[in-house]
Amino acid sequence: MKILMYNSVDKEVPYVNAWAAKTGHEVVTLFEPLSVANVDRAQEFDAVTTQQTTNMPDPIYQKLASYGIKQIALRQVGYDVFDLPAAFSNHIRLSNVAAYSPRAIAEYTLTQLFNILRNNKKFDRAMAMGDYTWAAGGQAREIYQLTVAVIGVGRIGTAFAQILHALGAKVLAVDPVYHAQNEAFVEYTTLDDALSRANVISFHTPLNAETQGLADQAFFAKVQPGTIMLNMARGGIVDMAALEAALLSGQLYGAAFDVTPNENEFMDQKQTVAELPENIQRLIQLDNFYLSPHIAFYTNTAIKNMVEIALDDAVIMANGGHTENEILR
Repeated sequence: MKILMYNSVDKEVPYVNAWAAKTGHEVVTLFEPLSVANVDRAQEFDAVTTQQTTNMPDPIYQKLASYGIKQIALRQVGYDVFDLPAAFSNHIRLSNVAAYSPRAIAEYTLTQLFNILRNNKKFDRAMAMGDYTWAAGGQAREIYQLTVAVIGVGRIGTAFAQILHALGAKVLAVDPVYHAQNEAFVEYTTLDDALSRANVISFHTPLNAETQGLADQAFFAKVQPGTIMLNMARGGIVDMAALEAALLSGQLYGAAFDVTPNENEFMDQKQTVAELPENIQRLIQLDNFYLSPHIAFYTNTAIKNMVEIALDDAVIMANGGHTENEILR
């Protein structure tokens, strides 16, 4: 089978080569995301895979179907980049990699929580100016003292909750799907109750009609003053203007984001600070806001699993088989 791999990155190539040698399938790598402009490159291939944050509109599925391609295997968790009705109407099957390494994102979320708790940005900036005093950053809190609301308790949220519980934090779980096995380390509750009790709010939900703009001005009004917010999920979950206002007013003690609604304008690119979107320029100047370039997933284990699982699924679906990673709605 001949597979076209869109938006490859250098770190994936060794795993691609190893998988191809093991399976006997041919994989051709393309270092740009799947788009209307390059979908024609998929002609004469049997299957495609991609990972990207840019959307895939209707014409892509029409053209893939006309080439005889039956699927798209996404090498990531979030599948809001798909136009599901367009894909399904063109009989294109879709899959994602829902569990490439939940711990990778959970561990990075914890890393950023510790950065905020320890006021590391304040200390780093002060030391760069020669100020090595304790007062430069301020006194920290310890994690066992915290109540953390995990919004979205799927694989990643569960991994994060388990780590928090092991460190002594109280964990509140907000999710429409109940998993009894999680009762050992979380307390399931409503969103409003969690917001009223939590010192930390961490998002681990997909982006969909229910979560788009979830954290709006009304949401922030319900949180305790001095709360910490973490978002390693999807940028569209949080209203960034409301976030900025909450950081400036003290409603939020701090926030760490790996994603933003406008990330495609600047992430995975090199530019000067002056070229960044205006709201991003303002936010990164704040001592209590941490921004990273969508790297929470970026570990060796995650990259290996993303490649191998997506390529396996591409072959399975192209051959009409079943995979537990198929997106059905």
